[in-house]
Amino acid sequence: MKNGLNVESTASATTLHLPPYCRLINLVRLPAASGRGIYNEATIYHDNASCRVSWHSSAVDSRLTHGSMVVLKGAPNLALNDKACLPIGRLELVDMPVASINPFHTVPPSWVADRRLVRQAAELWERVSRPLQHLINAVFWDGGRFHRFLTGPTSTGKDVFLPDSNFRHCVEMAERAANLAKGLDGVSLPLVVTSAFLSDAGKADDFRVSPEGYCLSERGAKVGYQTTVLEWLAVARPQVIMPEQLYLSVVHALVAGRRSGSGDSSIEAMILSVARQVGERGRELAQHS
Repeated sequence: MKNGLNVESTASATTLHLPPYCRLINLVRLPAASGRGIYNEATIYHDNASCRVSWHSSAVDSRLTHGSMVVLKGAPNLALNDKACLPIGRLELVDMPVASINPFHTVPPSWVADRRLVRQAAELWERVSRPLQHLINAVFWDGGRFHRFLTGPTSTGKDVFLPDSNFRHCVEMAERAANLAKGLDGVSLPLVVTSAFLSDAGKADDFRVSPEGYCLSERGAKVGYQTTVLEWLAVARPQVIMPEQLYLSVVHALVAGRRSGSGDSSIEAMILSVARQVGERGRELAQHS
């Protein structure tokens, strides 16, 4: 490991091992020096490798945007130095969610400085089943949405108007629900973790940046995060290989988990409701202490 990169050193050179999928963090396009085509230079990130790459193209690929998941094409064993811009064949957009990618391994420090929080989220993702991993990935596959989820507030109140506050809240909610589920018979821990983690994720679109800071967006005012996350799930569903019963169980937990308790609620929904109440009570006590 060197400068955050997964490398192997030899007497003559240092070889960089790039992961198959990376997050596109920055992209600059310029006319090629020859006057024909486009010179592209990008910064890509994965926990195992963060570097600059360059390639030439005949035209601008407008699908490549900030936060996109990309795969490197034509990247042979590459010599590395501290200021290298590594030549590759091209960056290719991964436009469909891939179940096996842990998205929290592609969160750069410039997005979330608290690396312990990011590791917690990555570990929570690993605790759920592959179909639910695929569903989470499909919900957050859009790079802009994922960035807003990771960096946005949980409300415009001063006590929670902090960077990463909604992401932190979702991680804490999932951890709390998982702890409540321990030792209970007939409980699906992956379902509990997934539902808890997604329960407030829709707040990523509840707010927008204004000259004065974050303010409520039109979607936040007219639709709200609870409906937004259900819309995301409905759009993600056709992209995900999972049993319909499992998908409906996630939706049920999110909807029924907002109620204080009901005889027709699943045990996962009741755990989600209790986890929410415990969190709210904890914040009230903290404010008055």
